[in-house]
Amino acid sequence: MKGLMACALLAASAWPARGQFQLYAVNGSLVQPVVHTYDLGSVAPGTPASAALQITNISNQPATLNLLTVTGSGFSVPAANAPVLPVSLGAQQSVDFTVSFQASSPGIYSATLNSVGIAVTLTATVPAELTYEWVTGKGTQFLTAGPVNFGSVPVGQSPTAEVVLLNQTSVSLAVPAVSVAGAGFSLASQPAAGATVRPSASAALEIQFTPTAAAAYTGTLTIGGQNFVLSGTGVIPPLPTPSIAITLAEPDSAQQGTIAVNLSSTAQTSATGTVTLTFAPQASIAAADPGIAFASGGLSATFNVFIGQKQGVFGVANNSIPFQTGTTAGVLTVTVELGSNTVEQSITILPAVVGVSAAQGVRSANSVEVDVTGFDNTRTAGALSFTFFDAAGNPIGAPIQANGASDFAAYFQNSAGGTFELKAVFPVTGDTSQIAAFQAVVTNTAGSATTARTNF
Repeated sequence: MKGLMACALLAASAWPARGQFQLYAVNGSLVQPVVHTYDLGSVAPGTPASAALQITNISNQPATLNLLTVTGSGFSVPAANAPVLPVSLGAQQSVDFTVSFQASSPGIYSATLNSVGIAVTLTATVPAELTYEWVTGKGTQFLTAGPVNFGSVPVGQSPTAEVVLLNQTSVSLAVPAVSVAGAGFSLASQPAAGATVRPSASAALEIQFTPTAAAAYTGTLTIGGQNFVLSGTGVIPPLPTPSIAITLAEPDSAQQGTIAVNLSSTAQTSATGTVTLTFAPQASIAAADPGIAFASGGLSATFNVFIGQKQGVFGVANNSIPFQTGTTAGVLTVTVELGSNTVEQSITILPAVVGVSAAQGVRSANSVEVDVTGFDNTRTAGALSFTFFDAAGNPIGAPIQANGASDFAAYFQNSAGGTFELKAVFPVTGDTSQIAAFQAVVTNTAGSATTARTNF
């Protein structure tokens, strides 16, 4: 018998006749008398166990219960589960109480329960086996004290819980077979098969919880012949609020910039979002502009949000996506949609003079040809002026004026975007070799643009 520990609720004072009270064991609706001994059975090391008991006044007369003690190592009667003595019981009336047991060292334990006219031996056996605890945020807890609860876990994340296998005996103990059952739960690590734990040492295993949907999950951890409950809840946390970061040297036509999606906080779940370009041309322009697009093509692109990151990812590993501003004046709007969040940012592309991208002159025996490639984001080009120069750089006569308004209007009516290629042919009487260079001026509603002096 282990060392004695007294738990006296009230010393005896006035004793009624022996046999007036009877001790019973309560198991649900089943109540059985306890006469000489009551065995709590095999209790794993460090694991709390309890027995629900009842004392009944079996006489036909009222009686006072004024004694209830339990003496013996590991056994106790918690005050919260015991009657306040003395207590008067009428005929056939009862009081309920609980005897608790817990011990870490292997062995056979016994205690004596004394009450009025009652003397019963309580026994329990702690086998030589490992003690199981799991590591919580506040310390350790016996597995038998309650479920290994992972709490609320964002879908897609995989936290782990560590379970410690302690050897509190004086001999080495083998690690029993370990398994985990239940959707969402798995073993992340465990001791090697056949491993042993020396006295006062420990081994560990890790359980992983990976919810795939917003729901409550339960599972079972089995160690040897013991089963322990696992629990957790999958949740879908709100996505961070996105913001748009546009990098663009100038808010003009024919520019290329980049768009990045930043997040207000670190993402706790994975998701996919979209970035969309929409364009409203100035009132005088009805046609769309295919030059407004992402470099990858189209007006829409997807990005991914990964757990632990604060920025959207385009493609494999790009933090931004290139786009083009086209060749039309108007308002370009960037829209980002991520979950229930939608944000917008606009770029106003103002009307501008014609942008000349290339100029070329072609000379033949009887004529010269001027080719100008460019864009007009107002689509209002009209007045044209051409100046020709000799080899010394002197103008040859006055500039030649032309009105190309109707031709430009007809062209832009059937074209998408503001790009154009102007081809002007000038008949020449005399020696065309004397014409060495030219300069062209194209005018729209925003002003005039002059090409560089270009040699034939």
